Amino acid sequence: MRLRYFRLVVVLVAVFFCLTGTGRPASSAEGGANIQAVAERARLPEWPLPAVVLYVAPDGSDAAPGTAEQPFATLERARDALRELKQEGRFAQGGATVVIRGGHYQVSQTFALTAEDSGEASAPIRYWAADGETPVFSGGIRVEGFAPVTGEAILARLPEEARGKVMQAGLAQFGIGELKPLRLGGFNSGLGFKTHPVMELFFDGKPMPLSRWPNEEFVRVADVVVKDGHTAHGREGSKTGRLLYEGDRPARWKDEHAVLLYGYWFWDWADSYERVASIDTEKREFVLEEPYCGYGYRAGAPYYAINVLSEIDMPGEWYLDRPNRILYFYPPSDLSQAAVELSVSNFPFVRTDNVSYTSFKGLVWELGGVNAVEIRGGSNCLVAGCIVRRCGGDGIVVAGGNSHTLLGCDVYSLGRGGLVVSGGDRKTLTPGNHLIENCDVHELSRIDHTYTPAVLLNGVGNRVARNRLHDIPSSAMRIEGNDHVIELNEIYRVVRESDDQGGADMFGNATYRGNVFRYNYWHHIGNQTNPQEAPACGQAGIRLDDAISGTRIYGNIFYRASAGKLGFGGVQIHGGKDNLVDNNVFVECMAAVSFSAWGEARWRQFAANAMGSPQIEPVLYLKRYPELERLAEDHDVNTIAHNLVLNCGEFIRRDSGRGVLTENIVTTADAVLTSESGLSLGALAPVLSQHGLAPIPFAEIGLYQSEVRPSVAGGRAEGQ
Repeated sequence: MRLRYFRLVVVLVAVFFCLTGTGRPASSAEGGANIQAVAERARLPEWPLPAVVLYVAPDGSDAAPGTAEQPFATLERARDALRELKQEGRFAQGGATVVIRGGHYQVSQTFALTAEDSGEASAPIRYWAADGETPVFSGGIRVEGFAPVTGEAILARLPEEARGKVMQAGLAQFGIGELKPLRLGGFNSGLGFKTHPVMELFFDGKPMPLSRWPNEEFVRVADVVVKDGHTAHGREGSKTGRLLYEGDRPARWKDEHAVLLYGYWFWDWADSYERVASIDTEKREFVLEEPYCGYGYRAGAPYYAINVLSEIDMPGEWYLDRPNRILYFYPPSDLSQAAVELSVSNFPFVRTDNVSYTSFKGLVWELGGVNAVEIRGGSNCLVAGCIVRRCGGDGIVVAGGNSHTLLGCDVYSLGRGGLVVSGGDRKTLTPGNHLIENCDVHELSRIDHTYTPAVLLNGVGNRVARNRLHDIPSSAMRIEGNDHVIELNEIYRVVRESDDQGGADMFGNATYRGNVFRYNYWHHIGNQTNPQEAPACGQAGIRLDDAISGTRIYGNIFYRASAGKLGFGGVQIHGGKDNLVDNNVFVECMAAVSFSAWGEARWRQFAANAMGSPQIEPVLYLKRYPELERLAEDHDVNTIAHNLVLNCGEFIRRDSGRGVLTENIVTTADAVLTSESGLSLGALAPVLSQHGLAPIPFAEIGLYQSEVRPSVAGGRAEGQ
């Protein structure tokens, strides 16, 4: 018998729950997976004492011997010295440490390591900051010598309210050569995604907005000009980049030659920058340059204009005249009392290729225009206690290899994503064993707003644990592949702009199996100012999109984790099957769980294509996931069991009646559980016990103090 609402006290068997935490096994309904004990906190490896120690310092010399008294000046010189010593067999046991003294290092090239620079388990290579010191590797310049704009032609282009306030500085004096035209793409761009280096301006460490109109929010496309019959899911549009606008504001841009329009041109989850070829002020028409964005354009699409000198009308805005290499800036305060910096490098700070047993600890990388760190192939590399900030690309990219660890890093203020990690072989289901733990990743997607999450995880058998992910316009995580464990993370203030997204998003493959989300705290997801009204589709804590199946969602807390007109729940399941939502707590969500069913015909076709994919080995997959034998059967059958639903608008939304709903408690809770500051996690413990749910390890969720993270600034974020 299926029980939609089970309000009786249910006796549940719970195993002992100690500091590390363990819960009872998940429901056996539909063959639910066993939930294992929470893993111990990660620690630095117990490596042997180094046989060789070299030193690098900002005031060193590459002609020096690299001792503490006479250090090298560059990492490259230390690397080359290690190569020489390695050939001599000087550190076959113990390995080597490069001690990097604190201070500023101006970077002019990528620090590149190859297989010959690898260590071994008994002889690792360490590039570590000196104890108590902070080495900062910068790809930017400090801009000085600002003067008021006096040229009549430029003054005439500036808004009247900004004249006398906008300053200018020539960049040739800083060695800046010829600058190419500004190119930006975005997920839906015909120019490519995440492929364009950027220069950005920072004032006292904060990113400044490139001149734009309007200064806040979006305006709407009045109409498309070319009615070419383009439709998708009932929405009409055009594949041709000719758009009508309202009002006369673009008439001010007649002398502008590099205007970009940023928008969600067809769907509110797919963004791009479009370059304006010309403006017809009589027809009020934008003519865009090809290639056009992939999904087309529609009337009512939100957009704004950037890179417009004549729109510098607000403190902080800036514009770069690239042909003449002149920077224009409306400073927010006294320039003499602040640092003005421009990111200029277009290369990664660090790149390793097939490197093993090498680590970086306590380093800062900042002011780069592309990805900061790239680890490609290899094994057992470690990035610990490092900071990536104020860069235009992704923070740290791990591409392939196995057993790499990102531990206790702060990654923030980035133009694109945070941590991009892939590892493991989907065809053979070989695990990658990569780990992301105790990292604080936030304030991302400043340039490309969608599909640039804090964590992008791909492959097989990797783990994301005890991180804090927050303040992102789109998803905090995008998970692709098999057998990943996502546990003990705090995720909040994400999916703030885009639509049809989740705090964690999975998409489009029914053979993505064995993934577990457990003991995570999802709160203030989506538009919590008015969750009933915007956006058009929905925003969820965890979103299993387009056939994602065989996922286990266990012991999570969802607090104010749903929004949107279609009413996504804290968990949104779109067309998948064999998913288990068990022993979770939903508090003040529009709905706890929402469905968007596919129907039998669509599901059978999709299932056949999934099992016939060349990306998997069917025999191996059937052995690992025997339920795939019946993939085409029982569409839209998922199990929602043993959940506690407190003060939510609904328990289940858009239920097809095909799922298994059992032993869920739907009730109201005492006011003590919530306050203006957020959810009282401690107060939940007796409520869980009262209703027969297994314990959730609240104290283990989120960041923790460690040898690479001496403090946890801010603590857990309870409020919005």
